[in-house]
Amino acid sequence: MTVTYIFHSCYLLEFDGFSILFDFYKDGKRDDGTFWVSDYLLGKPDDLYVFCSHSHPDHYNPEILRWGITKSNVKYIFSKEVMNNSEITVYQNIAFLDKFETYEDNRIRVQAFGSTDTGGSFVVDVSGKRYFHAGDLNNWHWNEEVPFLESTGYENSYLCQLELLAEKVDQVYLAMFPVDPRLGKDYMRGAEQFVNRIATDYFLPMHFGENYEKANAFSRYARLQNCTFLPVYKKGQSYKL
Repeated sequence: MTVTYIFHSCYLLEFDGFSILFDFYKDGKRDDGTFWVSDYLLGKPDDLYVFCSHSHPDHYNPEILRWGITKSNVKYIFSKEVMNNSEITVYQNIAFLDKFETYEDNRIRVQAFGSTDTGGSFVVDVSGKRYFHAGDLNNWHWNEEVPFLESTGYENSYLCQLELLAEKVDQVYLAMFPVDPRLGKDYMRGAEQFVNRIATDYFLPMHFGENYEKANAFSRYARLQNCTFLPVYKKGQSYKL
């Protein structure tokens, strides 16, 4: 399996015969000048699963709905919240998942989980390995911007969602999770709590904008939890796992 960072919260997972794309926002250029999604991915004959965790514009680009017009083997798996977008109704082959609902075929099994923002998160099982994409699930405590009680409420909301996830999933092979420096000095707290609660083999940061250095700083904590952190230095960063 190869995983590639496209941009923001968008990751591409490539397996034998099919690919999975999470939360497409903006395309990224490859070293040869072509684009990762519009040229490379959509040009592949392999089946394509397109996930969307929620309808915020940095996670949901309506362009993805046009892909199924020219590429017949696209399957869309969306959080149920995305159904509220008006352009959705004219397209077929979309599975909308509410919290704890599942989708399964002969290749993947998906279960939707909660978020501390709009929409949800996804656990995708492929050949016995679990891949977690958090969407906007994170400890958005904003403890440097809001009163203490409000911040504590945000954190408790996250810990509740994390516990509901951990009741069903105690280990993941790969986690794609927000490490967002906008939260201030405690910006890694949600990621720390995640790897403390759920055994994680590999961890990839997301939702960090262009601040690669701060996102990659999580590597030190991940190492303490026997978790392999995969640093991201640029759009198009790939790893073979």
